[in-house]
Amino acid sequence: MKRIINIAVILLLLTGKSFSQSNKITCNLGFTFEISDDRSWGYQEPVVVEIIPGSPAERAGLKLNDILLSVNKNGTYLKSYQTIMSWFNLHETEITLAIRNFEHSFKEITFSKDCRSSNAITEAQLAPVFAFFSLEDVQNRRFLMPIKTITNENALYHNYRTFGFAASDESTRELDERINAIFIRALSEKGLVYNPDDPDFIIQTYYSFEKNPLFKDNSSSFGSYQPVWRYDTRNNRTVRVPLYNPSEGVRVDDIAYELEFGFRFYDMKYMDAGEMTLIWESDVNERLSSYYSLIDYLEMNLPLMLLKFPYAGNRSFATFQVKYLKYNYTGIGYDMNDLKTIVSVDPGSPAALAGLRPGDMVVNIQGQSFDHSSSQSLTEGYRRFIAETMEFRDTKTRYTDSNGFKDCMFWNVSDYNKISTAISNNKRYKAAFSYLFNFNQYMDWNTPVSINIEVERNNEILNFAVTPYITTSSHILAY
Repeated sequence: MKRIINIAVILLLLTGKSFSQSNKITCNLGFTFEISDDRSWGYQEPVVVEIIPGSPAERAGLKLNDILLSVNKNGTYLKSYQTIMSWFNLHETEITLAIRNFEHSFKEITFSKDCRSSNAITEAQLAPVFAFFSLEDVQNRRFLMPIKTITNENALYHNYRTFGFAASDESTRELDERINAIFIRALSEKGLVYNPDDPDFIIQTYYSFEKNPLFKDNSSSFGSYQPVWRYDTRNNRTVRVPLYNPSEGVRVDDIAYELEFGFRFYDMKYMDAGEMTLIWESDVNERLSSYYSLIDYLEMNLPLMLLKFPYAGNRSFATFQVKYLKYNYTGIGYDMNDLKTIVSVDPGSPAALAGLRPGDMVVNIQGQSFDHSSSQSLTEGYRRFIAETMEFRDTKTRYTDSNGFKDCMFWNVSDYNKISTAISNNKRYKAAFSYLFNFNQYMDWNTPVSINIEVERNNEILNFAVTPYITTSSHILAY
């Protein structure tokens, strides 16, 4: 299958490091930024555009779209990307940032860099490599939404702290109140505060939902289109929805309903005194393959639309990337050159508490022999496992991931026991890293609490019962 290439190559691509490197310590920032050319948000300043899940930066409270005002006390305005990057190295293991967002005009945060052996590959990196063990728990997906956005470059969005709503018609009051509740939930997560008495800006909405009179449910092409998946921020899962892909041509008689929704933000304080000045508008027109009520649509899709605010990116369209990762964390870092060697153990981690140490040579994990000085046998077994267990996949869940692999499918629930039996066939599949998803019955029908890890230390075989904990991260980026 195209999905699987040599494991060694995957590890190299993931880490961005060469296998010939010596075992040095490298430190990562835990986030990336770009210099903004958006006059309404961080103009000519660095804006955070991605955060590594579980990184010290995330734990310290750094968020997407935060504007970096200074790095280690050095002001960033009008400074080049290269100059700003050089300031991150002023202190060996620590960073101090001053940030601006909707909650804070100026706030300093200090956190440690993520420092570890340059030869180490973590479980968070290994889980995506072996994603086909559990695509339910490792997903990297993109989807599109036909969102058109208008911004006012004279508005400085960081000035706004509170919002309210335009008055509703009595005939639509109940629906409007439900829509407003979604706005309150989503904008509060950004740090904005609902203040109906004295808002900095007010929100006006418009919408329509109409049945297509030309729709024919017996059309020969109906049901032949790509499935559409969207991300549900309420439960951090990607779910299938009865919509058509906005980039796909659809016959008019295959469209059951048409939906339009838009909202406008009007300045009340900072632009023209006494006037309502438009500072932001987003509008979406969707084609539906079956009935999908307006409020159900908005419960899922309005929070996605609001991810574009305040750093809009593409004004004509919206691309979203979802990174969902759920795995068993023990805290072990493996040597990329020799996977059976432990090169790091996170302080305070389950592996450290159990007694595992750097330098230990892994012999066996949960009954799976672990002799992976070379990745060749591991690659061959994993490729064979994917091909021979494809019959246990649920074709109704098929999707294409962000790398373009079209045969991604979840496991069929009725086959969990068969899948578990297949994975336990160590001689055939080399399924050692399946422990990363051992909390699922299709990995181990008995779903153990602890994982038995057998290591060689100073020519002595030792057994350790490691109690991992499930760690989950869910990130969505909007462009």
